[in-house]
Amino acid sequence: MDKIKTLLLLGGTGFVGRAVAEKYFKNGWHVIIPTRDGDAGKAKEKLIFHGFDKYNLEKFIKDNFISFVFNVNLVDKKWFQINSWLKLFNKLNVPTLSILRIINLVSETSKSVREISKSNIDVLSSIFTVVRYLKFQNKDVIFCNMGSTAEKKQDKNLSPYERAKRVARQKIEESNLCDYHFVANYIKGKGEQKMKSAAPYLWNKLKFSHKWLFGFKVSIVDVDDLAEIIYYIPEIAKDIPLEQKPIEINVTNGELLFGEIIKNLLPENKRVMPKSIIPTWFEKYFLRLYAFIVPWIKPGNQLFRRLADFAKRGSMIHAEQEKLRVFKTAEEIKKLALDAANYLVLETGPNLIIANKHYPVIYALREKNEEELKQIVSKAIIISD
Repeated sequence: MDKIKTLLLLGGTGFVGRAVAEKYFKNGWHVIIPTRDGDAGKAKEKLIFHGFDKYNLEKFIKDNFISFVFNVNLVDKKWFQINSWLKLFNKLNVPTLSILRIINLVSETSKSVREISKSNIDVLSSIFTVVRYLKFQNKDVIFCNMGSTAEKKQDKNLSPYERAKRVARQKIEESNLCDYHFVANYIKGKGEQKMKSAAPYLWNKLKFSHKWLFGFKVSIVDVDDLAEIIYYIPEIAKDIPLEQKPIEINVTNGELLFGEIIKNLLPENKRVMPKSIIPTWFEKYFLRLYAFIVPWIKPGNQLFRRLADFAKRGSMIHAEQEKLRVFKTAEEIKKLALDAANYLVLETGPNLIIANKHYPVIYALREKNEEELKQIVSKAIIISD
């Protein structure tokens, strides 16, 4: 009989977590998903956002591929104590030696400042407690964490989310517990909810600026492609000689204009370009004024802060936008693969995966053309609706 392999998946009912859960339990892993939800109904409903068939989901739960643990708030200090975790595993009848991977996907991006801080920073104390214990029990345990390009932003006026991600990254590095730290710019695909719900509002705001706000590109990755990289990277990267932790994994499918993301999050009958009410020559100046004033008027509103950030980006000339870019483009990654002195090619298909020989950084590219990128964004509508 094959040895049972268990994944402790934190944030498993979220957008990325649902895709990761599917990847693991379809490959024969037992997936434990602690959740703040109080009952199975809510947790199952969230997994269905990823396109799970209700019957098959029930079967996976019955066959013990998925175990939910309810009312788990990782900010609660009880989870700072290893005994609480051991009681949880004992209740599920899960041997701790069977837990071979821990993945942290817990992160709020758009709630209150306090909620953003708690979900990105405060939860780490609980997570480090269980990771430290499991790694002590078994040296083969792998801990993965989900970061963001937001942690790389260089600006005096950081948003609460950007500040939280930067602090979280520092704590991750200081802990020396994390093996792989995943970084992406915009994650899209099946079941994406937050930006989809904000898209009509953002689209309406874009009527103030056609040329400028649509003019900057962002990096896109399909949530299912990201989940696949998260699943396979420990095997692909196991022979990298670097000992420094964590190894940063940058994942992308390519780049798309920001305005095209918003446009493709809308139903087709609502994608008509809004009428511009500001002369083209005045757009850049309007956006700069908007970016300066809005954070002062609504400092606690995350949506308005993001709008201001988009406006600031849109008002810049291309060279200025490039200086702010914190991700590598598909073309840049392909060029790095040719630099044999500094980069090691780990895989050429279906993903191009290359590792820096001198620093703990890996780039994973599954390149898609513009139409395919638009289809990735549009999946949010197909599944949700």
